[in-house]
Amino acid sequence: MAEQIHYRPAEARQFRPETEAEIEHLQGRLAEVNALLDELHDSGILRWLKDFAGAFPQISSIAVDGMNTAEGHAGMRNLLVVAKQLGKIDPDQLERTFEAANKGMTTAGEGATEDTPYNPPGVTGVFKLLHDKELWATLSPVIAGVKAFSAARKDSADPDRDKKSD
Repeated sequence: MAEQIHYRPAEARQFRPETEAEIEHLQGRLAEVNALLDELHDSGILRWLKDFAGAFPQISSIAVDGMNTAEGHAGMRNLLVVAKQLGKIDPDQLERTFEAANKGMTTAGEGATEDTPYNPPGVTGVFKLLHDKELWATLSPVIAGVKAFSAARKDSADPDRDKKSD
């Protein structure tokens, strides 16, 4: 039997231009993947992920055992309630609230020093405070918030309240 002839024309040995572009693009991606793997290896994250994946059956059984308790169920339910309520709050409003709370805690944390003079307002000073517009402008939102909180707590604590009023 005759032997097969292995002949390829010179044009068949070259890649088409679009194939060459794809190969160059693929080589660039491979270089990026190799650089990422090198960084992950050098930082120790790759080793940690490998160890975590090896220990996953033990870790998952511990997590499932912890979740399969009354406290675990309550904790998950509480997390869902918190996530649901956070979804109702405008992010900008939440950010402003936390910034104001942080500023208030920082100011309160500075507190009075020993050399801060103690000047109690006295009876007339208290009377003047009752008529201080700036003080009431500052306290009014706090008082309104406390009232709304108290009303909401009363409504949620007494679910039969609506039935009694009918």
